[in-house]
Formats: sequence, structure tokens, C-alpha cells
Amino acid sequence: MPRPEKPVATGNRALRDLAEWLRDQRARTGQGYRALAVRAGCHATTLQRAASGERVPRLQTVLIYARACDASPEEARRLWREARYKHTRQLRGGHGLPAPKPLYVRDFADLAAALLDLYEKAGSPTLRTMEERAGRYGVLPRSTVHRIVRRQTMPAGLGQFRAFLRACEVPETDWQEWEAAWSRAWRHEKNDRNVITEEPFDFTVEQTSWNSIVSTRNVYIAPIKSRPPDRVGPEVRPPSRRQPERQISGQLSLPLGGSPGADTLFPSPS
Repeated sequence: MPRPEKPVATGNRALRDLAEWLRDQRARTGQGYRALAVRAGCHATTLQRAASGERVPRLQTVLIYARACDASPEEARRLWREARYKHTRQLRGGHGLPAPKPLYVRDFADLAAALLDLYEKAGSPTLRTMEERAGRYGVLPRSTVHRIVRRQTMPAGLGQFRAFLRACEVPETDWQEWEAAWSRAWRHEKNDRNVITEEPFDFTVEQTSWNSIVSTRNVYIAPIKSRPPDRVGPEVRPPSRRQPERQISGQLSLPLGGSPGADTLFPSPS
């Protein structure tokens, strides 16, 4: 007869639920950890630690444990995600307001918080895992995922936004409300945009404020460095490093060989 286990002692209620569920599945089989390890194909200590409740185990270990007990892998994955989510919030101190649901997203600040919460509820997958789940190469690069979950940028378009949802394993039946949230956030930022330019560009993120950058062919969204306090007048796009400039009437600057575009709307700074 298997020896009784120590009581689960953890402040993470979701982790306690996971540990107790794993223990119940093993008790249902009537096997000890050594016999269960033979079926699972791993060490008995690994399975025992997974059900101890001391820390959140790896997802792969939880799935192996469930498979050895002929238990539902979907239930095991759900319980693990909740435990991982609560653990991540505890590491951040549990401070701050809860992220808004898609229905209540209004601007990019709301959407950034909602995407971070979505990522954490997915179990905070590795950047490589997110990139692989998104689909073909380049759809959702790891560097982009890193910046999104750190709330430093937003997906570059609706296609990349959908790739992020796919990587977080959001059911496609829920995509419509997320896409509606994306549209509301974009409309809000579009009304408040400060820069109009022909080509996308990026600045170092310091005291970032979200601004929309509009292209004649597409729409780009990038973090824009906050305007210095002593700066007045409209923002001016920095000159291109690839093309020299020539002065027109001593007031406006254009790339050589270029045509008047959005840059001619604003005078060059003196």
C-alpha cells in the first residue's frame, strides 16, 4: 500500500488544486510512485515532486503524470495553467489593477495589459514556443514577443495580432471579441496621433507614449519617444541617413530626388 503523502502547504490555491488533483489520480490507480514511474517512463522522485505542491512543476511532467494515471490531459493542462498564472502574479507582487477583458479595452494601454494577462494565462510560454505556435517563420519573431509581453510595443498589424492569439492558444471562436478590442484601441490611438509620415521608424523607448504612424500603403504602430518639455510645434521626422538633404527656400528640407510628401507639412527645425 502506498505511503501517505505530506499535506500540501502552499499559499497558491491553484497550485494546491493541481497537486491534490494529481494525488487523486494516483490514488484512483492504487499504485505507488515506483509503479507509476514505470508506466510514465520517468523517475519516481520527479512524479512525487510534481504532486508535492512545493513549486509549479513543468507542464510536460504534469502531462506525463496524467497520462500514466489515464487521466484527462486537458484537465491537467487547465489546472497547470491556473497554477502557473497565480505563481507569476505572486512573483510580480500581485500589484496593480486586473487586466481589462476584451470587451472593456479602450486604448493601447488597456490592450497591452490585456495581452500580457493573456500570455500569462497561457502559462507564460517560452519565446521560442510562441514563435513556433504562431506559424511560419517571421510571422511572430521572438524579439517581438519579448517586447509585447514587456509592454514595449504592440503587434505590427492585425495579422501579427492574430498570430499572437494563436500562440497563446486562444480558441478561434473568441477571436472576434479580441479583434473588436484591437479595432477600438487603434481608433482611439488614431484620433490622438501626433505624427504622420511616409515610412515607419522607431525610437528608443524612454517614457514611451503610444502614437500611430500612418503610411500611404499601410499602417504601422511603433513606440514614440515622448516630446521634450522645451519642444514646441509639430513633430518632425528625422532626416534619412541614406539620402542627403537639400534646402528649399531655406525653410523646408527634402531628400534629393524625392517628391514632396508628409515631410513638407512641417518646417525643418532651426
